[in-house]
Amino acid sequence: MSVRAYRVIKIEHAQPNTFNLWHDDKLVEFLDKEYGFFEGLNESGGLTEVPIEALKRALKEALTKDIEACCKEGEEYVQYYCF
Repeated sequence: MSVRAYRVIKIEHAQPNTFNLWHDDKLVEFLDKEYGFFEGLNESGGLTEVPIEALKRALKEALTKDIEACCKEGEEYVQYYCF
């Protein structure tokens, strides 16, 4: 079986960025631990794949934790500081 390599001419990406590897520690740690996020990357970045199910799971877990913490405190809202 042969595997062919093709030179990349153009990679397009959406703006703005979806998440930041330096700042979204918990998300990146989760994706790497559970799904090998960094396996396809080198020191300067590269391409990696994240299963849709992984993103659904990460989103669900993060929101669930926020909701549970606020309910425990008797809050009716989850307050977020956005910057």
